[in-house]
Amino acid sequence: MLILRIRQAECALADGRLDEAFEIAQANEVRSHRYGQRLIGRLAREIVRRGQEHLTAGRFQAALLDCNKAEKLGGTMSEVAQLRTAICEAMTKNQQDCHQQAARVAEARRQIDDGWLSVGGRILAEAPAEDGRARMVRQELEAARIKTDDAVAKAESALNRGDLEEAMDIVRTTGLGRSRNGRVGELLGRIKSQTVERIRLDLEQGRIDRAAVFVQRVAPIGKDGAELAELVEALARCRQAAMYVAAGKPGDALPLLRKVKLVCPSAAWLDAAISEIKRAAEAYEELDAGPLGLTLGDAAPIMGPGNSEADAMAASASRYEPRVPMQEPAMPSRENDPLPSRFVMQIDGVGGFLVFRDSRVTIGPISSPERPMLGLMADPNTPVATIERVDDDYFVRCQTPIDVNGKSVGEAMLRDGDRITLSPRCVLRFHLPNPASTTALLTISGARLNRPDIRQVVLMDRDILVGPYTNNHIRTDQVKDPVALFAQNGRLLCRAKDSILVDGRGFDPGVGLAVGKPVEIGKLSMVVARLEA
Repeated sequence: MLILRIRQAECALADGRLDEAFEIAQANEVRSHRYGQRLIGRLAREIVRRGQEHLTAGRFQAALLDCNKAEKLGGTMSEVAQLRTAICEAMTKNQQDCHQQAARVAEARRQIDDGWLSVGGRILAEAPAEDGRARMVRQELEAARIKTDDAVAKAESALNRGDLEEAMDIVRTTGLGRSRNGRVGELLGRIKSQTVERIRLDLEQGRIDRAAVFVQRVAPIGKDGAELAELVEALARCRQAAMYVAAGKPGDALPLLRKVKLVCPSAAWLDAAISEIKRAAEAYEELDAGPLGLTLGDAAPIMGPGNSEADAMAASASRYEPRVPMQEPAMPSRENDPLPSRFVMQIDGVGGFLVFRDSRVTIGPISSPERPMLGLMADPNTPVATIERVDDDYFVRCQTPIDVNGKSVGEAMLRDGDRITLSPRCVLRFHLPNPASTTALLTISGARLNRPDIRQVVLMDRDILVGPYTNNHIRTDQVKDPVALFAQNGRLLCRAKDSILVDGRGFDPGVGLAVGKPVEIGKLSMVVARLEA
């Protein structure tokens, strides 16, 4: 009977049925027989040979399985040891290649996102054709190229028919300003060139307001270029000169307007303005040298030593502030409060953000009879949850148990990164980007708002930080230093190192960032809008 089994194993070995032969040969009675030992040696070498074939074909698991079988039969044979070493080296190299390929695909995606489509394409060309991740990024690259070509064609058509505003809108809405495509570069160059001509013409005609609007509209495209930067600086000097005049400092406005005259020598209105301001400055000097000047030491200074723009703005505000009888201060009414309790921040090139100033916000389906403050387009059976800020902590509460980080709770304190699941298709991610700020962010997935342009929800406490760092509430590379937005006395104020323009005019802290007016902070353009019911 044993000889018969050995013969069966030999026949299986001869026919190439190595696994069948292995099952017979591993029995103890076969291994102890002298014919069985001869069989085991031949079988082990055949299994090693098959393992080498698997290894050459890149079938590492099959090769490793054969190596283990050969080792079980033949023990520490040199052929088995060599095969195991070769398999380990091949698997290590394959893992390194996978990591390199993943890094290559990630780099290609980053280049594509940054607008370098050709660079991303060259990186992807080095990836194997069978790589699924590379194939997906190639599809994204092709879609980005089609979108870019279509947007460029539309913008060029608008320029050819003289519609500069339409071309600028196309660039802004499609994000062409971030593209590094050569054809896009030529298009942006044409737009900037025509914008410079339009701004210069408006300045020469005295239409400072219209020139400021074009400066704001060109912001998403970029204000680089010496000629454009020169005109932007000229506009800023015009605004500052107007503030000095309104503040009763015409002498400080003269050098500013003379610098503007160097940029726009054909502007006839500047000659008249300089002449009038010069006469006004001389008149102020005459008054100062007369009897009224003797009382200036006791009066509130009008022309103090400070020459900053902030001083001019403050003096301008006090000059035009209406004189009313002294009375008890009253809380501003809803009608006079320019900053509502909830509003939308629309930032060019970044997206829209729904801001809640309330410490307590209810969240649920828009069809719920409870009328949640944050209405979501979700399953009507989704429960309504409440997120409330108490001192420096946030809590989520719901009458129906909900999942927070996979645990069913009715109430829980929230921490940065917590995942709140209201339903399988309605998930909220809670973020506290800055440990020093109690302003939080909510990222919604599955469900959505009725405003597709809104990316995140901001639960504003004291401030909102906009900047390039990870601890900023809103991330953007359009500013080098963080911009702080904060509410005070019913106004939205701003603190930034860059210049701040509101509706093309200098920022007035007494008014704040007006609702519905375009705001420009350096290269950052945004609008604070009311949330329509």
